[in-house]
Amino acid sequence: MRAALYARVSSEEQVEGYSIDAQRRAYGTLLKGRGWTDNGRYIEEGKSARTDDIDKRPAFKEMMGDALSGKFDVLVVHKLDRFSRNLRITLEYFDKLVKAEVAFVSINEQTDFTTPSGKVHLALVGAFAQYYSDNLSQETKKGWHERRRQGLYCGTLPFGAMKGEDGIPIPDMQERMIEADGKQITIRNYEGLKMASDLAAQGKSDRDGATALNALGYRTTGTHGSRPFTKDTLKDMLNNRFYIGYIPDGNGGWIKAKHSTFIGEDTFNQVQELRRQRRRYTTISVRSNARTYSLSGLVFCKTCGSRMAIHMGHNGKPRMYCRGRAEGKDCQSKLTFLEVYERQVEWYLQNFVVPDDYKERILEAHRKLRNAYPDPEKQQRHLQNRLQRIKDQFELGHIEREEYLRKYDSIQKELLSTAPKDDEAKTLGSLARFMNSVADAWGDANQEQRNKLAGTLFEDIRVENSRVVAVKPREELKTLFQLSYDEHLKSSRVASESPRGRRCNVFASSMQLLHQPSHVLA
Repeated sequence: MRAALYARVSSEEQVEGYSIDAQRRAYGTLLKGRGWTDNGRYIEEGKSARTDDIDKRPAFKEMMGDALSGKFDVLVVHKLDRFSRNLRITLEYFDKLVKAEVAFVSINEQTDFTTPSGKVHLALVGAFAQYYSDNLSQETKKGWHERRRQGLYCGTLPFGAMKGEDGIPIPDMQERMIEADGKQITIRNYEGLKMASDLAAQGKSDRDGATALNALGYRTTGTHGSRPFTKDTLKDMLNNRFYIGYIPDGNGGWIKAKHSTFIGEDTFNQVQELRRQRRRYTTISVRSNARTYSLSGLVFCKTCGSRMAIHMGHNGKPRMYCRGRAEGKDCQSKLTFLEVYERQVEWYLQNFVVPDDYKERILEAHRKLRNAYPDPEKQQRHLQNRLQRIKDQFELGHIEREEYLRKYDSIQKELLSTAPKDDEAKTLGSLARFMNSVADAWGDANQEQRNKLAGTLFEDIRVENSRVVAVKPREELKTLFQLSYDEHLKSSRVASESPRGRRCNVFASSMQLLHQPSHVLA
Protein backbone atom coordinates (compact mmCIF):
# COMPACT_ATOMS: atom_id res chain seq x y z
CA MET A 1 0.00 0.00 0.00
CA ARG A 2 1.06 3.54 -0.72
CA ALA A 3 1.14 5.40 2.59
CA ALA A 4 1.39 9.09 3.45
CA LEU A 5 2.14 10.80 6.76
CA TYR A 6 0.41 13.88 8.10
CA ALA A 7 2.42 15.31 11.02
CA ARG A 8 1.60 18.45 12.98
CA VAL A 9 2.86 20.28 16.02
CA SER A 10 1.61 23.57 17.44
CA SER A 11 3.94 26.17 18.93
CA GLU A 12 2.95 25.09 22.47
CA GLU A 13 3.71 21.41 21.85
CA GLN A 14 7.42 21.42 20.97
CA VAL A 15 8.16 18.67 23.48
CA GLU A 16 9.23 15.03 23.16
CA GLY A 17 6.30 12.82 22.20
CA TYR A 18 4.71 15.56 20.08
CA SER A 19 7.72 16.74 18.08
CA ILE A 20 7.82 16.31 14.32
CA ASP A 21 10.86 14.02 14.63
CA ALA A 22 8.97 11.74 17.02
CA GLN A 23 6.05 11.51 14.58
CA ARG A 24 8.42 10.73 11.68
CA ARG A 25 10.13 7.95 13.67
CA ALA A 26 6.82 6.31 14.56
CA TYR A 27 5.73 6.51 10.92
CA GLY A 28 8.98 4.89 9.72
CA THR A 29 8.55 2.04 12.20
CA LEU A 30 4.97 1.43 11.01
CA LEU A 31 6.01 1.34 7.34
CA LYS A 32 8.79 -1.13 8.05
CA GLY A 33 6.51 -3.41 10.05
CA ARG A 34 3.69 -3.47 7.49
CA GLY A 35 5.75 -3.38 4.33
CA TRP A 36 4.09 -0.19 3.03
CA THR A 37 5.79 2.31 0.72
CA ASP A 38 6.31 5.95 1.70
CA ASN A 39 4.41 8.02 -0.83
CA GLY A 40 4.50 11.46 0.81
CA ARG A 41 4.90 13.39 4.02
CA TYR A 42 2.82 16.46 4.86
CA ILE A 43 4.44 18.40 7.69
CA GLU A 44 2.75 21.28 9.53
CA GLU A 45 4.72 23.20 12.20
CA GLY A 46 3.29 25.89 14.48
CA LYS A 47 -0.30 25.23 13.34
CA SER A 48 -3.34 24.62 15.53
CA ALA A 49 -5.65 21.71 14.65
CA ARG A 50 -8.65 23.38 16.24
CA THR A 51 -9.44 25.91 13.52
CA ASP A 52 -12.39 25.43 11.18
CA ASP A 53 -10.51 27.33 8.44
CA ILE A 54 -8.51 24.74 6.48
CA ASP A 55 -6.77 27.54 4.55
CA LYS A 56 -4.82 28.21 7.75
CA ARG A 57 -3.40 24.66 7.52
CA PRO A 58 -1.84 24.57 4.02
CA ALA A 59 -0.14 21.16 4.45
CA PHE A 60 -3.44 19.61 5.62
CA LYS A 61 -5.22 21.17 2.63
CA GLU A 62 -2.58 19.83 0.23
CA MET A 63 -2.77 16.37 1.85
CA MET A 64 -6.56 16.21 1.46
CA GLY A 65 -6.30 17.29 -2.18
CA ASP A 66 -3.77 14.53 -2.91
CA ALA A 67 -5.89 11.98 -1.04
CA LEU A 68 -8.96 12.81 -3.12
CA SER A 69 -6.78 12.60 -6.26
CA GLY A 70 -5.75 9.02 -5.36
CA LYS A 71 -2.05 9.72 -4.79
CA PHE A 72 -1.90 7.36 -1.79
CA ASP A 73 -3.93 4.51 -0.29
CA VAL A 74 -3.65 5.06 3.45
CA LEU A 75 -3.17 8.18 5.56
CA VAL A 76 -1.13 7.75 8.74
CA VAL A 77 -1.12 10.07 11.74
CA HIS A 78 0.72 9.68 15.04
CA LYS A 79 -2.39 10.54 17.07
CA LEU A 80 -5.89 11.53 16.06
CA ASP A 81 -5.45 15.00 17.54
CA ARG A 82 -2.63 15.57 15.01
CA PHE A 83 -5.34 15.31 12.34
CA SER A 84 -7.88 17.56 14.08
CA ARG A 85 -9.14 18.58 17.50
CA ASN A 86 -12.45 19.80 16.15
CA LEU A 87 -15.05 17.03 16.10
CA ARG A 88 -16.94 18.43 13.12
CA ILE A 89 -13.75 18.78 11.07
CA THR A 90 -12.61 15.29 12.12
CA LEU A 91 -15.85 13.63 10.99
CA GLU A 92 -16.23 15.75 7.84
CA TYR A 93 -12.75 15.05 6.47
CA PHE A 94 -12.70 11.44 7.60
CA ASP A 95 -15.90 10.94 5.58
CA LYS A 96 -14.14 12.44 2.54
CA LEU A 97 -11.28 9.98 2.96
CA VAL A 98 -13.69 7.07 3.18
CA LYS A 99 -15.48 8.14 -0.03
CA ALA A 100 -12.09 8.44 -1.76
CA GLU A 101 -11.30 4.88 -0.56
CA VAL A 102 -8.31 6.11 1.45
CA ALA A 103 -7.73 4.17 4.67
CA PHE A 104 -6.91 5.99 7.91
CA VAL A 105 -4.57 4.76 10.62
CA SER A 106 -3.71 6.39 13.93
CA ILE A 107 -0.51 4.88 15.39
CA ASN A 108 -1.10 5.87 19.00
CA GLU A 109 -4.73 4.71 19.19
CA GLN A 110 -3.85 1.51 17.24
CA THR A 111 -7.22 1.67 15.53
CA ASP A 112 -8.29 1.22 11.94
CA PHE A 113 -11.09 3.72 11.53
CA THR A 114 -12.45 2.18 8.32
CA THR A 115 -14.37 -0.56 10.18
CA PRO A 116 -17.89 -0.01 11.63
CA SER A 117 -16.60 -0.26 15.20
CA GLY A 118 -13.69 1.96 14.30
CA LYS A 119 -16.08 4.71 13.16
CA VAL A 120 -17.79 4.66 16.56
CA HIS A 121 -14.39 4.82 18.22
CA LEU A 122 -13.50 7.72 15.96
CA ALA A 123 -16.45 9.80 17.17
CA LEU A 124 -15.54 9.15 20.82
CA VAL A 125 -11.84 9.91 20.40
CA GLY A 126 -12.60 13.01 18.32
CA ALA A 127 -14.89 14.33 21.05
CA PHE A 128 -12.17 13.83 23.65
CA ALA A 129 -9.63 15.54 21.37
CA GLN A 130 -11.85 18.62 21.17
CA TYR A 131 -12.34 18.52 24.94
CA TYR A 132 -8.55 18.45 25.37
CA SER A 133 -8.18 21.45 23.03
CA ASP A 134 -10.81 23.44 24.96
CA ASN A 135 -9.20 22.44 28.25
CA LEU A 136 -5.71 23.35 26.97
CA SER A 137 -7.00 26.84 26.04
CA GLN A 138 -8.39 27.30 29.55
CA GLU A 139 -5.21 26.00 31.16
CA THR A 140 -3.12 28.35 28.99
CA LYS A 141 -5.21 31.32 30.13
CA LYS A 142 -4.82 30.20 33.75
CA GLY A 143 -1.06 29.95 33.22
CA TRP A 144 -0.91 33.48 31.80
CA HIS A 145 -2.98 34.78 34.70
CA GLU A 146 -0.58 33.16 37.17
CA ARG A 147 2.44 34.62 35.34
CA ARG A 148 0.89 38.08 35.49
CA ARG A 149 0.18 37.63 39.19
CA GLN A 150 3.88 36.95 39.66
CA GLY A 151 4.80 40.04 37.62
CA LEU A 152 6.07 38.06 34.63
CA TYR A 153 5.51 39.19 31.04
CA CYS A 154 3.29 37.08 28.72
CA GLY A 155 3.72 36.94 24.97
CA THR A 156 6.34 38.21 22.53
CA LEU A 157 8.73 40.76 23.99
CA PRO A 158 8.65 44.25 22.45
CA PHE A 159 11.49 45.91 20.53
CA GLY A 160 14.64 46.48 22.60
CA ALA A 161 13.95 43.68 25.10
CA MET A 162 15.10 40.05 25.34
CA LYS A 163 14.78 37.21 27.88
CA GLY A 164 17.45 37.01 30.54
CA GLU A 165 18.85 33.76 31.93
CA ASP A 166 16.09 33.64 34.54
CA GLY A 167 13.40 34.41 31.94
CA ILE A 168 12.93 38.00 33.13
CA PRO A 169 13.18 40.60 30.30
CA ILE A 170 16.44 42.57 30.05
CA PRO A 171 17.74 45.16 27.53
CA ASP A 172 18.47 43.60 24.14
CA MET A 173 22.16 44.33 23.64
CA GLN A 174 22.72 41.56 21.09
CA GLU A 175 24.96 42.78 18.28
CA ARG A 176 23.44 42.68 14.81
CA MET A 177 25.57 43.26 11.73
CA ILE A 178 23.97 45.21 8.90
CA GLU A 179 25.26 46.81 5.71
CA ALA A 180 24.91 50.58 5.34
CA ASP A 181 26.54 52.69 2.62
CA GLY A 182 28.65 49.69 1.62
CA LYS A 183 30.01 49.19 5.14
CA GLN A 184 29.28 46.63 7.85
CA ILE A 185 28.06 48.29 11.03
CA THR A 186 26.84 46.95 14.37
CA ILE A 187 23.51 47.90 15.90
CA ARG A 188 21.86 46.96 19.21
CA ASN A 189 18.08 47.18 19.51
CA TYR A 190 18.13 48.60 23.04
CA GLU A 191 20.25 51.51 21.80
CA GLY A 192 17.65 52.11 19.06
CA LEU A 193 14.90 52.15 21.70
CA LYS A 194 16.80 54.70 23.76
CA MET A 195 17.46 56.88 20.72
CA ALA A 196 13.77 56.85 19.69
CA SER A 197 12.72 57.72 23.25
CA ASP A 198 15.24 60.59 23.49
CA LEU A 199 14.13 62.01 20.12
CA ALA A 200 10.48 61.91 21.22
CA ALA A 201 11.39 63.63 24.52
CA GLN A 202 13.05 66.40 22.47
CA GLY A 203 9.76 67.01 20.69
CA LYS A 204 10.47 65.09 17.48
CA SER A 205 7.44 63.58 15.79
CA ASP A 206 6.82 59.84 15.49
CA ARG A 207 7.52 60.16 11.77
CA ASP A 208 10.91 61.76 12.48
CA GLY A 209 11.76 59.01 14.97
CA ALA A 210 10.77 56.26 12.54
CA THR A 211 12.85 57.84 9.78
CA ALA A 212 15.89 58.05 12.09
CA LEU A 213 15.59 54.39 13.13
CA ASN A 214 15.20 53.21 9.54
CA ALA A 215 18.17 55.28 8.38
CA LEU A 216 20.40 53.53 10.94
CA GLY A 217 19.24 50.08 9.87
CA TYR A 218 16.87 49.23 12.75
CA ARG A 219 13.85 47.07 12.00
CA THR A 220 10.79 46.06 14.01
CA THR A 221 10.66 42.77 15.94
CA GLY A 222 8.03 40.45 17.42
CA THR A 223 4.54 40.36 15.95
CA HIS A 224 5.38 43.20 13.54
CA GLY A 225 8.04 41.07 11.84
CA SER A 226 11.30 42.53 10.53
CA ARG A 227 10.02 45.64 8.75
CA PRO A 228 10.90 49.32 8.53
CA PHE A 229 9.42 51.46 11.29
CA THR A 230 6.42 53.65 10.57
CA LYS A 231 5.01 56.48 12.64
CA ASP A 232 2.29 54.10 13.87
CA THR A 233 4.62 51.31 15.00
CA LEU A 234 6.83 53.86 16.74
CA LYS A 235 3.81 55.43 18.43
CA ASP A 236 2.71 52.02 19.77
CA MET A 237 6.23 51.32 20.98
CA LEU A 238 6.66 54.59 22.87
CA ASN A 239 3.21 54.26 24.45
CA ASN A 240 4.04 50.81 25.87
CA ARG A 241 4.26 50.95 29.70
CA PHE A 242 6.29 47.73 29.58
CA TYR A 243 9.35 49.96 29.21
CA ILE A 244 8.78 51.56 32.62
CA GLY A 245 8.32 48.28 34.46
CA TYR A 246 4.63 47.37 33.99
CA ILE A 247 2.74 44.53 32.29
CA PRO A 248 -0.92 44.26 31.14
CA ASP A 249 -3.20 42.75 33.77
CA GLY A 250 -5.39 41.06 31.15
CA ASN A 251 -8.35 43.37 31.84
CA GLY A 252 -7.18 46.53 30.09
CA GLY A 253 -5.06 47.80 32.99
CA TRP A 254 -1.43 47.58 34.09
CA ILE A 255 0.35 45.98 37.07
CA LYS A 256 3.89 46.27 38.37
CA ALA A 257 6.28 43.77 36.78
CA LYS A 258 9.42 41.99 37.97
CA HIS A 259 11.60 43.38 35.19
CA SER A 260 13.44 46.68 35.59
CA THR A 261 12.68 49.84 33.64
CA PHE A 262 14.10 50.25 30.13
CA ILE A 263 13.27 53.95 29.87
CA GLY A 264 13.32 56.46 32.70
CA GLU A 265 9.80 57.14 33.95
CA ASP A 266 10.38 60.90 33.73
CA THR A 267 11.35 60.58 30.08
CA PHE A 268 8.35 58.32 29.35
CA ASN A 269 5.94 60.77 30.99
CA GLN A 270 7.52 63.71 29.16
CA VAL A 271 6.96 61.94 25.83
CA GLN A 272 3.32 61.26 26.69
CA GLU A 273 2.76 64.90 27.72
CA LEU A 274 4.31 66.21 24.49
CA ARG A 275 2.12 63.84 22.55
CA ARG A 276 -1.00 65.05 24.38
CA GLN A 277 -0.09 68.66 23.70
CA ARG A 278 0.54 67.94 20.04
CA ARG A 279 -2.75 66.06 19.80
CA ARG A 280 -4.67 68.96 21.36
CA TYR A 281 -2.99 71.44 19.05
CA THR A 282 -3.66 69.26 15.99
CA THR A 283 -7.31 68.75 16.97
CA ILE A 284 -7.86 72.49 17.41
CA SER A 285 -5.96 73.21 14.19
CA VAL A 286 -7.93 70.66 12.20
CA ARG A 287 -11.26 71.90 13.54
CA SER A 288 -10.48 75.53 12.79
CA ASN A 289 -8.35 75.22 9.66
CA ALA A 290 -9.57 72.05 7.94
CA ARG A 291 -9.63 72.70 4.22
CA THR A 292 -9.33 71.21 0.78
CA TYR A 293 -6.28 72.30 -1.20
CA SER A 294 -6.12 72.71 -4.95
CA LEU A 295 -4.42 69.36 -5.62
CA SER A 296 -5.75 67.34 -2.66
CA GLY A 297 -6.20 63.66 -3.56
CA LEU A 298 -4.81 64.03 -7.09
CA VAL A 299 -1.02 63.94 -6.76
CA PHE A 300 1.10 60.77 -6.65
CA CYS A 301 4.84 60.19 -6.26
CA LYS A 302 6.42 59.04 -9.51
CA THR A 303 9.23 57.22 -7.68
CA CYS A 304 7.20 54.84 -5.47
CA GLY A 305 3.61 55.38 -6.62
CA SER A 306 2.36 56.50 -3.19
CA ARG A 307 -0.16 59.29 -2.76
CA MET A 308 1.28 62.70 -1.89
CA ALA A 309 -0.12 64.22 1.30
CA ILE A 310 -0.38 67.89 2.29
CA HIS A 311 0.36 69.53 5.61
CA MET A 312 0.70 73.13 6.73
CA GLY A 313 4.29 74.22 7.36
CA HIS A 314 5.42 76.41 10.25
CA ASN A 315 5.45 79.42 7.92
CA GLY A 316 1.78 78.94 7.07
CA LYS A 317 2.48 77.59 3.57
CA PRO A 318 1.14 74.12 2.63
CA ARG A 319 3.74 71.54 1.63
CA MET A 320 3.39 68.15 -0.07
CA TYR A 321 5.23 65.01 1.02
CA CYS A 322 5.26 61.35 -0.05
CA ARG A 323 3.18 59.11 2.24
CA GLY A 324 5.23 56.08 1.18
CA ARG A 325 8.48 57.62 2.37
CA ALA A 326 6.83 58.67 5.64
CA GLU A 327 5.73 55.06 6.18
CA GLY A 328 9.21 53.64 5.63
CA LYS A 329 9.29 52.90 1.89
CA ASP A 330 12.64 53.21 0.11
CA CYS A 331 11.77 56.53 -1.53
CA GLN A 332 13.84 59.71 -1.58
CA SER A 333 11.05 62.08 -2.65
CA LYS A 334 11.50 65.53 -1.10
CA LEU A 335 9.06 67.96 0.52
CA THR A 336 7.85 70.62 -1.91
CA PHE A 337 5.62 73.64 -1.40
CA LEU A 338 2.18 73.17 -2.95
CA GLU A 339 2.49 76.48 -4.79
CA VAL A 340 5.43 75.09 -6.81
CA TYR A 341 3.17 72.45 -8.34
CA GLU A 342 0.29 74.93 -8.71
CA ARG A 343 2.45 77.28 -10.80
CA GLN A 344 3.37 74.43 -13.15
CA VAL A 345 -0.26 73.35 -13.57
CA GLU A 346 -1.28 76.97 -14.20
CA TRP A 347 1.44 77.38 -16.84
CA TYR A 348 0.26 74.17 -18.44
CA LEU A 349 -3.35 75.36 -18.61
CA GLN A 350 -2.32 78.79 -19.95
CA ASN A 351 -0.42 77.07 -22.77
CA PHE A 352 -3.14 74.57 -23.58
CA VAL A 353 -3.93 74.84 -27.31
CA VAL A 354 -7.18 73.89 -29.03
CA PRO A 355 -6.45 74.23 -32.79
CA ASP A 356 -9.03 75.93 -35.02
CA ASP A 357 -9.61 72.76 -37.05
CA TYR A 358 -9.93 70.57 -33.94
CA LYS A 359 -13.37 69.21 -34.91
CA GLU A 360 -12.31 68.07 -38.37
CA ARG A 361 -9.13 66.47 -37.01
CA ILE A 362 -10.99 64.60 -34.30
CA LEU A 363 -13.63 63.34 -36.72
CA GLU A 364 -10.89 62.20 -39.10
CA ALA A 365 -9.22 60.32 -36.25
CA HIS A 366 -12.58 58.69 -35.48
CA ARG A 367 -13.00 57.63 -39.11
CA LYS A 368 -9.55 56.04 -39.16
CA LEU A 369 -10.33 54.24 -35.95
CA ARG A 370 -13.65 53.00 -37.32
CA ASN A 371 -11.87 51.66 -40.41
CA ALA A 372 -9.78 49.47 -38.13
CA TYR A 373 -13.00 47.64 -37.18
CA PRO A 374 -14.77 46.49 -40.37
CA ASP A 375 -17.87 45.50 -38.40
CA PRO A 376 -18.07 47.37 -35.05
CA GLU A 377 -21.36 45.74 -34.11
CA LYS A 378 -19.93 42.26 -34.67
CA GLN A 379 -16.88 43.19 -32.60
CA GLN A 380 -19.09 44.34 -29.73
CA ARG A 381 -21.21 41.16 -29.90
CA HIS A 382 -18.02 39.11 -29.76
CA LEU A 383 -16.85 40.97 -26.65
CA GLN A 384 -20.26 40.61 -24.99
CA ASN A 385 -20.09 36.85 -25.60
CA ARG A 386 -16.64 36.74 -24.02
CA LEU A 387 -18.00 38.54 -20.95
CA GLN A 388 -20.77 35.94 -20.62
CA ARG A 389 -18.29 33.05 -20.98
CA ILE A 390 -15.98 34.24 -18.21
CA LYS A 391 -19.03 34.90 -16.01
CA ASP A 392 -20.15 31.29 -16.55
CA GLN A 393 -16.62 30.01 -15.78
CA PHE A 394 -16.55 32.00 -12.53
CA GLU A 395 -19.98 30.82 -11.40
CA LEU A 396 -19.00 27.20 -12.11
CA GLY A 397 -15.82 27.61 -10.07
CA HIS A 398 -13.46 27.08 -13.02
CA ILE A 399 -11.66 30.39 -12.45
CA GLU A 400 -10.89 32.35 -9.27
CA ARG A 401 -12.51 35.71 -8.45
CA GLU A 402 -9.26 37.65 -9.08
CA GLU A 403 -8.85 36.15 -12.57
CA TYR A 404 -12.53 36.80 -13.36
CA LEU A 405 -12.28 40.49 -12.36
CA ARG A 406 -9.04 40.93 -14.29
CA LYS A 407 -10.54 39.49 -17.49
CA TYR A 408 -13.80 41.41 -16.97
CA ASP A 409 -11.96 44.75 -16.71
CA SER A 410 -9.86 43.95 -19.78
CA ILE A 411 -12.90 43.14 -21.94
CA GLN A 412 -14.77 46.22 -20.68
CA LYS A 413 -11.84 48.38 -21.79
CA GLU A 414 -11.97 46.76 -25.23
CA LEU A 415 -15.68 47.55 -25.44
CA LEU A 416 -15.01 51.21 -24.63
CA SER A 417 -12.25 51.39 -27.23
CA THR A 418 -14.32 50.00 -30.10
CA ALA A 419 -15.34 52.40 -32.85
CA PRO A 420 -16.56 55.74 -31.46
CA LYS A 421 -20.15 56.76 -32.01
CA ASP A 422 -21.09 59.66 -34.27
CA ASP A 423 -22.81 61.54 -31.45
CA GLU A 424 -19.48 61.77 -29.61
CA ALA A 425 -18.49 64.65 -31.88
CA LYS A 426 -21.53 66.68 -30.75
CA THR A 427 -19.88 67.40 -27.40
CA LEU A 428 -16.65 68.67 -28.96
CA GLY A 429 -17.75 72.31 -29.12
CA SER A 430 -18.61 72.61 -25.42
CA LEU A 431 -15.44 70.75 -24.41
CA ALA A 432 -13.26 72.99 -26.56
CA ARG A 433 -14.85 76.15 -25.12
CA PHE A 434 -14.33 74.75 -21.63
CA MET A 435 -10.62 74.08 -22.26
CA ASN A 436 -10.07 77.53 -23.79
CA SER A 437 -11.42 79.25 -20.67
CA VAL A 438 -10.08 76.90 -18.00
CA ALA A 439 -6.85 78.85 -17.40
CA ASP A 440 -8.79 82.04 -16.54
CA ALA A 441 -11.06 80.04 -14.26
CA TRP A 442 -8.02 78.57 -12.46
CA GLY A 443 -6.53 81.99 -11.87
CA ASP A 444 -9.76 83.36 -10.33
CA ALA A 445 -10.62 80.26 -8.24
CA ASN A 446 -9.96 79.65 -4.55
CA GLN A 447 -8.38 76.41 -3.29
CA GLU A 448 -11.59 74.37 -3.10
CA GLN A 449 -12.74 75.57 -6.52
CA ARG A 450 -9.34 74.71 -8.01
CA ASN A 451 -9.58 71.22 -6.52
CA LYS A 452 -12.94 70.65 -8.23
CA LEU A 453 -11.56 72.03 -11.48
CA ALA A 454 -8.43 69.84 -11.32
CA GLY A 455 -10.60 66.81 -10.56
CA THR A 456 -12.66 67.57 -13.66
CA LEU A 457 -9.55 67.72 -15.84
CA PHE A 458 -7.24 65.03 -14.45
CA GLU A 459 -7.49 61.51 -13.07
CA ASP A 460 -4.14 61.98 -11.37
CA ILE A 461 -0.91 63.98 -11.46
CA ARG A 462 2.58 62.49 -11.05
CA VAL A 463 5.45 64.46 -9.48
CA GLU A 464 9.14 63.86 -8.94
CA ASN A 465 10.60 66.08 -6.20
CA SER A 466 9.68 69.64 -7.27
CA ARG A 467 8.66 68.77 -10.85
CA VAL A 468 5.30 67.77 -12.28
CA VAL A 469 6.26 65.07 -14.78
CA ALA A 470 2.92 63.74 -16.01
CA VAL A 471 -0.83 64.13 -15.85
CA LYS A 472 -3.49 61.61 -16.73
CA PRO A 473 -6.49 63.42 -18.28
CA ARG A 474 -10.08 62.36 -17.86
CA GLU A 475 -11.28 59.93 -20.51
CA GLU A 476 -13.64 62.39 -22.18
CA LEU A 477 -10.87 65.00 -22.56
CA LYS A 478 -8.04 62.77 -23.83
CA THR A 479 -8.62 63.62 -27.49
CA LEU A 480 -8.30 67.36 -26.85
CA PHE A 481 -5.22 66.80 -24.72
CA GLN A 482 -3.61 64.84 -27.55
CA LEU A 483 -4.35 67.61 -30.05
CA SER A 484 -2.85 70.19 -27.72
CA TYR A 485 0.24 68.02 -27.35
CA ASP A 486 0.63 67.75 -31.12
CA GLU A 487 0.33 71.53 -31.49
CA HIS A 488 2.86 72.01 -28.70
CA LEU A 489 5.42 69.86 -30.55
CA LYS A 490 4.89 71.80 -33.78
CA SER A 491 5.31 75.22 -32.20
CA SER A 492 7.87 74.39 -29.47
CA ARG A 493 10.80 75.89 -31.38
CA VAL A 494 8.97 79.15 -32.06
CA ALA A 495 7.65 79.32 -28.50
CA SER A 496 11.11 78.81 -27.00
CA GLU A 497 12.41 81.83 -28.89
CA SER A 498 9.68 84.14 -27.64
CA PRO A 499 10.02 86.17 -24.41
CA ARG A 500 7.10 84.28 -22.89
CA GLY A 501 8.63 80.99 -23.98
CA ARG A 502 11.96 81.83 -22.34
CA ARG A 503 10.17 82.68 -19.12
CA CYS A 504 8.40 79.31 -19.22
CA ASN A 505 11.51 77.33 -20.16
CA VAL A 506 11.97 76.37 -16.51
CA PHE A 507 8.85 74.21 -16.83
CA ALA A 508 9.07 73.16 -20.47
CA SER A 509 11.30 70.13 -20.00
CA SER A 510 9.15 68.66 -17.25
CA MET A 511 5.80 69.51 -18.82
CA GLN A 512 6.29 68.50 -22.44
CA LEU A 513 5.10 64.90 -21.85
CA LEU A 514 2.09 65.83 -19.76
CA HIS A 515 -0.33 64.93 -22.52
CA GLN A 516 1.13 61.42 -22.83
CA PRO A 517 1.01 59.92 -19.34
CA SER A 518 1.82 56.47 -20.68
CA HIS A 519 5.45 57.58 -20.86
CA VAL A 520 5.44 57.70 -17.10
CA LEU A 521 2.38 55.80 -15.91
CA ALA A 522 2.54 52.67 -18.04
